[in-house]
Amino acid sequence: MTDPTSRSEDPPAASAGKADQTPAIATRIMFAPVRLAEKRIAPRLARRLFARIWSVIDSDDPPPRPEERQDSVAKLALALALEGACAAIVGGLLDQVARRRFARLTGRWPGRKAKT
Repeated sequence: MTDPTSRSEDPPAASAGKADQTPAIATRIMFAPVRLAEKRIAPRLARRLFARIWSVIDSDDPPPRPEERQDSVAKLALALALEGACAAIVGGLLDQVARRRFARLTGRWPGRKAKT
């Protein structure tokens, strides 16, 4: 029975772990400007999508805001849920597209490996 706290690792295995981290750090640094641009674009696209969807739901009135007095709390809840869903969908899809394009250009995936 071996002690799990004992350090019986081979020195090459320990140095291989550090070598694996170097490309990940470089990839993160290279991906940072792409991520910044993506984070600025996503909310704008989400607002546009929400405005278009809301115009189909209620073309007469603008979407209700929490700061305003509401006659219908259900309508406010629908607007907030729809706005949040638009933000999540647009943000997630834009993130995935940016990562795929980055990986296509550099040959490296900018993120964690998928759990198997």
